[in-house]
Amino acid sequence: MNIKLIVAIVLLLFLSTAMINSGSYGQSSVSYPTISYQTFSGVNVTITDSMWSSIAYPVIESSNFSTYNWKDSPLKNYILFDYSLTGLNPYGVEFIEAMEGIGNFTTQNVTLAFEQISSLDATNSGYTNQQKLDAGALPGFSNSTPTSFNNPSVRATYGWIFSGAVIVSIIALYFIFNRKKEETPQ
Repeated sequence: MNIKLIVAIVLLLFLSTAMINSGSYGQSSVSYPTISYQTFSGVNVTITDSMWSSIAYPVIESSNFSTYNWKDSPLKNYILFDYSLTGLNPYGVEFIEAMEGIGNFTTQNVTLAFEQISSLDATNSGYTNQQKLDAGALPGFSNSTPTSFNNPSVRATYGWIFSGAVIVSIIALYFIFNRKKEETPQ
C-alpha cells in the first residue's frame, strides 16, 4: 500500500468527521402560545410570546435552573410546552399552577415557581422534575427519559472515538500487510 493513499484516507476520515460533528443545532425563531392565569389575589395575568422569551426562558437558560445546559439544547422550547408549541405540557401546567399561588409574572416569581415544582414527580416516571431537567430530559413528557446520550457533546465525543478507532485500525492493517509483504521470499 502506498503511504499517500493512507494519508488521503486519514484526511478524508477527519474531514468527514468534522463535517458530521459541525451540524447546526440552531433553531428557527419560535412563537410561544399566550397563556392566562389568575393570581391568588385575583389579578388576571396574560403571558405573551415576548414575556416567555424575556422572562421565563432567561431563567431556564441560567446556570441556576439546572446542571444541564438548556441554552444550547434543541429541546428547550418544549420544557413547558407541547411539541406543537400550542399549549402547555404537564410540567407547564404545574408551573402555571405554581405561578397562580405566587403572583405576577416576574423573573423572581418565575424562579420561585420553578423551585416550588422541582421536587414533584415528573409524569409518574420515577424521577422528579429537577432530576429530569438535570439529565437533559423533558419533565412534561413520559417518553423523555434521562440519558447521557441526549447531550450533544456526548454524541460528538462518540464520533471522534469511532473515527480514532478507524484510523488506528487502518494504520495497524497497513503495518500487518506491509510486514507480510516483506517476509515473503522473492
